[in-house]
Amino acid sequence: MSSSDFRPIVYLKDRCPWCLKFRLFLLESGLRGHFDFREFVPGDDREAAIREELAPHFAKPSFPTVQIAPGVYMRESEDLIAHYAAAHRVDMDDLPTLDQYIRGPLVRIAELRAEIAELRG
Repeated sequence: MSSSDFRPIVYLKDRCPWCLKFRLFLLESGLRGHFDFREFVPGDDREAAIREELAPHFAKPSFPTVQIAPGVYMRESEDLIAHYAAAHRVDMDDLPTLDQYIRGPLVRIAELRAEIAELRG
């Protein structure tokens, strides 16, 4: 496959709030059709294969991750959104659903995760 035929591959974990954030960006911006997807539910048959595929590129795979070019991977939803918004000239002000998710539920999820981490010591 030539690099001109390459389609970015999105790796998503089911029920991951940051994966949902990136998915919302792709849907609301109209970019979803430009990507191939590899998704798994924790514990299903696809999880081990996806983690094994990503292992050579990261000490610890995390999600979402995108193979942005052949052999080149990027992760972190905020970085991915910034990368593709710039590449496709997406005006973030035109994405109200994503904005509501980021400023609403995602804030609360992050707070709860921090609270749990603190309780665990």
